[in-house]
Amino acid sequence: MTTRPTGTGRGASLRSAGVAVLLCGALLLPAAHAQETHRPIKVGAVSALSGPHAFPESSQAARAYLDAVNATGGIRGRRVEYLSLDEGSTPATAAAAAGRLINDPEVVALAGSSGLLDCAANASRYEAGRLMSLQGASVAPACFRSSHVVPLNNGPYVGLASAVLFARTTLRSTRLCAVALDLPGMVEGYRQALRRLAKAKAMEVPLLQTLGPEQDPAPLLRTLQGQGCDTVVFTGHEDAVLRWSGAVHTLGGRGMAFIYLTPAYTDRVARALAAHDGTVYVMAEFEPWKSRSLPSQDWRRLMQEARLPLSSLSQGGYVAAQILVRALRQIEGPITRETVTRALQQMPPTSHPLLGMPFEIGNRRAHNPNRTALPLRLQQGHWYIATPAWIEVPELLAP
Repeated sequence: MTTRPTGTGRGASLRSAGVAVLLCGALLLPAAHAQETHRPIKVGAVSALSGPHAFPESSQAARAYLDAVNATGGIRGRRVEYLSLDEGSTPATAAAAAGRLINDPEVVALAGSSGLLDCAANASRYEAGRLMSLQGASVAPACFRSSHVVPLNNGPYVGLASAVLFARTTLRSTRLCAVALDLPGMVEGYRQALRRLAKAKAMEVPLLQTLGPEQDPAPLLRTLQGQGCDTVVFTGHEDAVLRWSGAVHTLGGRGMAFIYLTPAYTDRVARALAAHDGTVYVMAEFEPWKSRSLPSQDWRRLMQEARLPLSSLSQGGYVAAQILVRALRQIEGPITRETVTRALQQMPPTSHPLLGMPFEIGNRRAHNPNRTALPLRLQQGHWYIATPAWIEVPELLAP
């Protein structure tokens, strides 16, 4: 019997080298896995943290939620490191802040961003960098026209449309008027939303009138009174609403109902307007923050522990972080920018207790997944649900 020699010649050398490589790889894999499990998972945000139009609550709420996740063990034992950057006062500073996150390959996603400049400056860059941004509070039209920016809030344009729908279908307003706060780049977005609402619902929409941020509201209010408006929708932020309502109180707004958007849904506005006459509504983009539901109680407790205001801004940041954590926990294998993006895009329509409709991202060219609002009415300094039915608006800003 002849036996074939083993362990000799060029072929045997190659086989031996192959075995060595496999053994080396087997030894390195646990080490690499251990190294990954000890590295933090980096999540970022670009927000208006300073300046006259700052609204940092969204990213602060996202941080509070992620801190709570870390306190209970993180994601598969890995801590989430939250990098919250200021967009600054110019597109250049917003681009520089986003660049730090886009160029860091360990940043897997953004959650809780909220600003005026970020989307216009960076939406296309997030797409090029394949970095998803779940925004807690989006304002600019570009936020709702991007494949890699996903607003968790209605936004001002859907907010205006939901207020108009509520006024027409529930309040039965016959002389409806609408006033937009004239912030840079926003008025055309409002007008486009109204045009598309009119087409989608085959309904008459009001002519949009504008008010400058520093403009005295009294002359415009007199004009509205002269026009016989029975209901007025005003899109201003909290401080603008307080100035507007002060002018209403001074001039007298009897016979007129006022509908404000989500930024006015605060205790501060409720207290300030408690002594005023008139009918006042706000459009809540999430479950009312005084709700006794268990999810609302959990959000409220976390915000109070973090000493953050109870508002739709903090709700948006909280929900954005929660959606991201859901996706992170579904990933099997390495947690990278690519796997996180895929997990978010492939997440099936999901009911969330703070939202009025199932939440879905999908692989789309534009996103506005939260298009429902719940009308609340001011009574004796407190907000109460005006109607149990959520107002749902069709997609208005998609290309």
